Amino acid sequence: MERIVIRHLSGSKANQVEEFPLAHVSELTLGRDPSATVRYDPERDDLVGRQHARIARDPNDPSQFTITDLNSRNGTFVNRQRINGTVRLAPGDVVQFGPGGPEFQFDVEPRPTQSVKATRILPTGVPQTRVAAEAAATSPPSTSPGSPSYVGKATVERIIAQNLSETGKKQSRKYMLIGGAALLVVLVLFGAVASYLIYRSRTTEAQIGQEVGKVQATLAEKEARAPLTPTEIAQRNGNAVVYIEVSWKLLNTKTGGLVYHQFIPNEGGRLLKGGPSVIPAYVQVERGKIEPYLTYERNPYNRPINGEHTGSGFVVSSDGFILTNRHVAATWRTSYQFPVDNPLYQFGIVFAADKRTPTYAGSLEPPTNWVPAETQQGGISGTFEGQNDILNVTFPKSDQRIPAKIARISDRHDVAMLKIDVPEAVPKVEIYDNYDTIKPGDAAIVMGYPAISPPVVGIIRSQDMFNQQMQIKEIPDPTVAVGNIGRILRGQDPEKNKDMVLSLFGDAYQLQINTTGSGNSGGPVFDDRGRVIGIFYAGRVRGGAAVTFAVPIRYGKQLMSVSTASN
Repeated sequence: MERIVIRHLSGSKANQVEEFPLAHVSELTLGRDPSATVRYDPERDDLVGRQHARIARDPNDPSQFTITDLNSRNGTFVNRQRINGTVRLAPGDVVQFGPGGPEFQFDVEPRPTQSVKATRILPTGVPQTRVAAEAAATSPPSTSPGSPSYVGKATVERIIAQNLSETGKKQSRKYMLIGGAALLVVLVLFGAVASYLIYRSRTTEAQIGQEVGKVQATLAEKEARAPLTPTEIAQRNGNAVVYIEVSWKLLNTKTGGLVYHQFIPNEGGRLLKGGPSVIPAYVQVERGKIEPYLTYERNPYNRPINGEHTGSGFVVSSDGFILTNRHVAATWRTSYQFPVDNPLYQFGIVFAADKRTPTYAGSLEPPTNWVPAETQQGGISGTFEGQNDILNVTFPKSDQRIPAKIARISDRHDVAMLKIDVPEAVPKVEIYDNYDTIKPGDAAIVMGYPAISPPVVGIIRSQDMFNQQMQIKEIPDPTVAVGNIGRILRGQDPEKNKDMVLSLFGDAYQLQINTTGSGNSGGPVFDDRGRVIGIFYAGRVRGGAAVTFAVPIRYGKQLMSVSTASN
């Protein structure tokens, strides 16, 4: 499959390789923003802008790619040259964000034919063998033995000329050696001076670059510390806030059978005069504590232990891990919500622990703290566990439901983690654990899908010739609620060897936000820099006043780690 390959050469992502299939990704956004496709560390890569650059296919030639600098403060460099606007990006090009900032090599696999370097061809011709010039020296004519040895004038002149020539050659060689040595000394001195000047120049240039980098880093740090408006936070993180739909039921883990709440007929008022035709039954498991009378019997009266609801969540990793509440993802492990609006649940009949002897019949409210997976009553074999028939995740302004599965559930806090399987990277938020430093009055911005908000639906027309039915689906659109931290509730003793002052409510942030509620459970709580600091989970209304609560993100991070939580 054809894909974009990003090989990180320096920075916090050094030696990492990221691949993006072109069949699913049309463009890459690079920066420190949580929504960026290629996201840099916001603390260590502080020369990189929030939305620094974008890589996309060339609209005029899909086989080519372009890179666009998104008005970054520190600039974008391609092969050491700073760019303005949009330029062509070829496989093998090296991109750097800011002077001295992180670098990566852009590549495409397999490379397009026109982008592969041509094979070097050896020359076919063989140079001719160089022939040395023959000496043109001549020897004097020989004389025959016994002949008189006369030396003529011409011979004398030739001998003198040869001697003078030999002497001149020796002198020439001497002067050449002296001149060559002098030239060598001059060249050595010139090279030393030139090297010193180049060293000084490069040192000065490096010092200037370091000073510029410090100034740019300071500006980038100030920009990163600047608070964001709620609108900016919603724009940057909204795509990572998901809508969750759940339908579940309670099962016997041994048989797989559905578990029911026993209802007993009240024909002619034989159990309760003036009561309804059927009465819900309960079992007293200990003094002052009752549970619904559970059975495996299916009849027209008994009600299954099950439920349907919606919730919120947020993506914490680009490969599809999502944090939400435990009571959203695994409802059987939290307090069961009886349909108290149903008049039948205004009455009840209570049996002793043996489930045979009735001890009370009359007006009765269902228990508020019964957890289905932790039932204590006897007389019914097996253990209980819930099962989600539907667990779907939908991204904002989409009609595509994505099946999810439970990855981990917290045993201590109202937190759970889901996982969706999709081939492409998904937008995610930035999380920040400030539990030890957060203070009342700090900003809190909540996003999610409260049920009180009017729904928006879409009409989906099927293009499948074998199924041309029309569907109506809700199109989720998250809301934004703005407030502040009203109070910090700590359920753990922060320091040993001191008197323990604990919250019976557990670890939580009390929020001064009352414009959201049911359905927003599991949604993110942001600080004023767009980082998730908590998970919205509950609300309380008393005397007309409403407050809401959030789980500190510390306990969500524990599900993302393999280490054992200490609290």
